[in-house]
Amino acid sequence: MAARIKMLVDATTYDNWQAFIHAYVVPHLGDGELQKLTAPMLVKFYTQLLADGRIKPDNNIRMYEYWAKATKRGQQPTPREITDACAVTIHAARTAVRRYKAGRIPTPKPAGLEPKTVRNIHLAIHRALVDAVAWKYLVDNAKPPRVAKSRRPVWTPEQATRFMDSICFDRFYALFRLELTTGLRRAEICGIRWPSLDLDAGTLSVHQGRVVVSGRAQDAQVKTEDSERLIALDEETVDALRVWQAIQDAELALYGDDFRDTDLVFTYEDGRPVHPDSIRERFKRLAADAGLPEIRFDDLRHTYVTRALRAGINPKVVSQRIGHADVAFTMSVYQHVLPGQDEDAAARAAAYMLGRRRTPETASNP
Repeated sequence: MAARIKMLVDATTYDNWQAFIHAYVVPHLGDGELQKLTAPMLVKFYTQLLADGRIKPDNNIRMYEYWAKATKRGQQPTPREITDACAVTIHAARTAVRRYKAGRIPTPKPAGLEPKTVRNIHLAIHRALVDAVAWKYLVDNAKPPRVAKSRRPVWTPEQATRFMDSICFDRFYALFRLELTTGLRRAEICGIRWPSLDLDAGTLSVHQGRVVVSGRAQDAQVKTEDSERLIALDEETVDALRVWQAIQDAELALYGDDFRDTDLVFTYEDGRPVHPDSIRERFKRLAADAGLPEIRFDDLRHTYVTRALRAGINPKVVSQRIGHADVAFTMSVYQHVLPGQDEDAAARAAAYMLGRRRTPETASNP
């Protein structure tokens, strides 16, 4: 069954589902018989995960508590000391110290899993049960739990501008500008190759990406067929990419045969492809250094969509640019960013149909 599922989904999804199965499903349901698995059992399982299912330690809180206690004693713990005391990577410790010194105090994570995580666990179970029903091991499947919608934080235009101004000398300035002006997925922006860019025409063909599977980055096709698209780029982003291309060409000349020529747009000095996780961590560090509100790299995509819609860009155009299957899905996620549209539609439709008319005064009773 695992081999069949592996053929049907992309590598990242399979890797995530496999992790969910081993971490949550097997410890709770693994001892039971498949034929005795019922919908109420799954509901109880999901309820437990939502209540106290978190198994990963809250390393951010552990690091902050260690740092805060040492600071209170008049000490300044080094990232290496935090690494040894909290069993985290040196990179995580360094990033954490920057946040704490900037006054960004972490909030403890709840004991339960996020609703979206529980739904993803169900999707892994559901996919397995689909085959179980098809192969006559079961007669029915279970419906997924409802997921409460949450709104991801986004930056204001002023905050986005402040970020870009603060990183004007960063190696990946062009990458972050491209992200904020297109809303590409992280895998998509890390997988862009030069043949997909037409800087003279100012266009980018999105059809390939770099995903992370078991911690290793690898090439992959884009998420869905709808994700394949041709999008236009603004002049300043094109200029930034031209500057970046010149830098990369100079590095190619410097390294010669030692340069790993992969045609990838965003690379390190010797041509090594950027790792999507490294870009995520780099963004967190740069945003913290700029003193900006903490958001994820993926929230830059949400920032682009939110600001594009509020700028009055047609929702269908925005949906096509970010690779959504249809505009209905885009609006179901981002409807909240366009308040007042219903009132405006009512006023404009009435004015068009009937024109501007004076409301007759109510006659007084004799």
